[in-house]
Amino acid sequence: MKKNRLGNRSLAIAVICMVGGLVLKYFNIYQGYTLEILLAGFEAAVVGGVADWFAVRALFQEIPIPVVKKHTNIIVKSREKLSAGIVDLVNNEWLSKDMIRDKIAGVSMAKPIVDYLLIQENQESIRKTLKPELEALVLKLDHEDVVQTLEGVIRPAVKGNNVAVPLGNLLKQTVTHKDHYAVLHVFLEVLKEKIASASTLEFLVAEVHTLVNKQKQGTVIKGFLVEAGKVLGAIKPQRIAEGIQEQLVKLIEEIQSNPGEHKIIKALDEQLYNYGERLSSGDEKAQADVNAFGEQFLERLIDSGIVLQALTRVKSMIKTHLFENDNEYTMLIKDKVNDMLTSFHDDTSKLQQTDAWLKTTILQLIETHHHKIGELVNESLQKLSNVELVKQIESKVGEDLQYIRLNGAIVGGIVGMLIMIFNLFVLDLHA
Repeated sequence: MKKNRLGNRSLAIAVICMVGGLVLKYFNIYQGYTLEILLAGFEAAVVGGVADWFAVRALFQEIPIPVVKKHTNIIVKSREKLSAGIVDLVNNEWLSKDMIRDKIAGVSMAKPIVDYLLIQENQESIRKTLKPELEALVLKLDHEDVVQTLEGVIRPAVKGNNVAVPLGNLLKQTVTHKDHYAVLHVFLEVLKEKIASASTLEFLVAEVHTLVNKQKQGTVIKGFLVEAGKVLGAIKPQRIAEGIQEQLVKLIEEIQSNPGEHKIIKALDEQLYNYGERLSSGDEKAQADVNAFGEQFLERLIDSGIVLQALTRVKSMIKTHLFENDNEYTMLIKDKVNDMLTSFHDDTSKLQQTDAWLKTTILQLIETHHHKIGELVNESLQKLSNVELVKQIESKVGEDLQYIRLNGAIVGGIVGMLIMIFNLFVLDLHA
């Protein structure tokens, strides 16, 4: 492997130089202290390089040498101790509770989050990530279970409510400020058109005929007078019906011209106000009637499927306006969100409050689940086979271990030369 080249090259150079020195000495090609010193250095370098090669290999592989091999392949054989040591180191040293507390206490958490959310690219990324999940959730908005759950929540809520008092106050306020006159005007306009129509005239003519015939079926005198009136032209159903229709239209026009002063509207307003006063002042019978009617009305409204219709409508609107491309609604939401984020970003007190909440929440989670850090590390280590574990460790520290082999050869060579110099020039020992 490429990372082994440095150690292998250093050992190969030491071996080649040692062999070269031995050749020079054996064949008497060169003699002298220099050769003795260099040869001793290269020999020591070979010993140091081989020893360090053996030590490095013994960490990762089994070396098939009798007696010695039981002390090789150290990482695999010591896997349990190594794993326990790593877990303990991570759990109690590198990521201990105290260390995490100190780190969290010294950083602001809310501001970086808001800064991140204010970047448009990040917003778009978050939107794309959340869109499928939110859309799927919206599509289930009118699901049978959702409808039944919502109806189950609403039904108890419609019972026992005293709507009479607010309704009474509303009636009095409406009458006082004449808020109902706009609706009254529309109602009278529609009523006038209906009364002035040909179908209404036909109905009135038929009713007059019916009334005249009933009168004829009374006493003989009444029958005689009715017939005489018809012969003399005093009783004409068509004319009578037209007169009634005309008077009704005129009455409606009079009311429309000044509803507040018309005696019919004034009488109706008075009745409405008085009824509102009864409701708001505590008239038990009036309140009970209104509340009972209100409960029955709401119950029937729920039974009619209004909840399902409303949820289906809401689902369709949300899907159309929020999930189908960008439009004025999505742009409005983006603008509002950005305005809120900017306001939050510039409010120091809110940032501090959020920071305090985040830190408190995280510290509580750490206090409760800190042991899971060690469990996670241990699970990750247990999932690795022996081969994968050795390969991962070697990939991280293998290059540095090659420098140990290089240093072993260099240091061994220097020590070997120093010993030979000491032997030659201090102890006067010659090979």
